[in-house]
Amino acid sequence: MKKLYLMIFILITGSVLMACSEETETAETEEAAIIQVTNSSARQITSIELKLYQNDMVQASPTAMNADESLIVMGETLDFEILTQDINFDEPVIIEAIAMIDGVEESAGKTAPMELRPGENYRFELARDPEMQFREVQEN
Repeated sequence: MKKLYLMIFILITGSVLMACSEETETAETEEAAIIQVTNSSARQITSIELKLYQNDMVQASPTAMNADESLIVMGETLDFEILTQDINFDEPVIIEAIAMIDGVEESAGKTAPMELRPGENYRFELARDPEMQFREVQEN
């Protein structure tokens, strides 16, 4: 009887581990939209938060900072991965950037409604002229 219980336990454990492994592989292969944000201002930023709006509601709000908690200086770029679990890629999204500067959150503005696609890279910058602005980098 003990052997039967042991065999059932091993089979159930093996099934659970295989299911978890397949789910992990699926999550690792999911393509993400990458939003790169560069600090183009002379301001030193502690962190950057992106709020992704769809249907007038915040669907995701990823925040990024340097791993060593150092300031984000001029010319430094942070990457944000946006997955299908974060937003619906079939609907337009409005992105708002919020920078933490000297302990105060400062909105740098919002984009016009735009389509994001998995596997694509989008480049934006936080610029200051004369106030903080969040704008897409135009390729020349």
